[in-house]
Amino acid sequence: MNNYLRLYKVARIRQIMASLLLLVMLTGYGHAQSSSEVYKKTIASIGMITDRSGAVASGFFVNSKMFVTNHHVTEDLDVKSAKIEMKDDRVYKVKRIVKEFKLSDLAIVEIKDECDDVIELADGVSISRNDEVFSIGNPTDEDMNVDYFHLTKGRINKIDDDSWFYDQDENYTHEAYVIQHTAMIRPGNSGGPLLNRSGQVVGVNTFFYSDSLNYAIHVTELIKMLDDNNIAYNRSVTEKKFTKKEKRKYTVAERFERVFEKQGEIIGEYTFVFVSLGALYFAFIFFGIIMIIVYVTATKSRKRINYR
Repeated sequence: MNNYLRLYKVARIRQIMASLLLLVMLTGYGHAQSSSEVYKKTIASIGMITDRSGAVASGFFVNSKMFVTNHHVTEDLDVKSAKIEMKDDRVYKVKRIVKEFKLSDLAIVEIKDECDDVIELADGVSISRNDEVFSIGNPTDEDMNVDYFHLTKGRINKIDDDSWFYDQDENYTHEAYVIQHTAMIRPGNSGGPLLNRSGQVVGVNTFFYSDSLNYAIHVTELIKMLDDNNIAYNRSVTEKKFTKKEKRKYTVAERFERVFEKQGEIIGEYTFVFVSLGALYFAFIFFGIIMIIVYVTATKSRKRINYR
């Protein structure tokens, strides 16, 4: 009998563990997204940067004004004719190159207008070998035909520090923390995002050696660059912060609106304080009245007893 009971308990424990494992797997798949879902979620914030030379490259918006791409893209960019084209036919004129980082091959470009669509950056900690990843960009073939806003899928092979150079120029060496992956990229993908299954940027696609040897600059390099230059990311458009040089010139109407908003916040805070104090004040008064009634009632009772 004891043996049957023991076997029954073991079977129940295995059944419970199997159920828990299935639940974990289903939960994981629930958070992950297919390639089409990743594409749909992120494509509105990914652009193609070009100028009058006809050269094309890729990039993405981290906030309403700032567009991320590679340094080797911006170093020869003609800013006067430069523009960023989006899949839905929006076109943004380039205002200036905010910052270039030659060593890590990254660059930040500011547009003249504002883009309502921004992409989320991964935290960098959760990126691991064998993770499924997606490249989105504008690759070209040998005849310079562009495959606009094309997605490829692969996995991360290795994450490590590396160095590289272009056009056999060994004196022009780049060095960064990079992700080696199999989501194929080609010329024109430069600056485009490498995405995880949640549609977050894990890297910035930069160079390749073959179909299976593709490289992206790790997102932690980008995050450090943005933090060091006080450039907002992973925030809504209304929460964007500007550096001193980037502060907007507000119109008179906008300034009045901001003043009234601020006054409204202050009035709201004071109203809450006054209402709270008022409620407390009335509670004290009510409690005092009750105490007086109790005291008077007790005094009258005492007087009646004394007269007897």
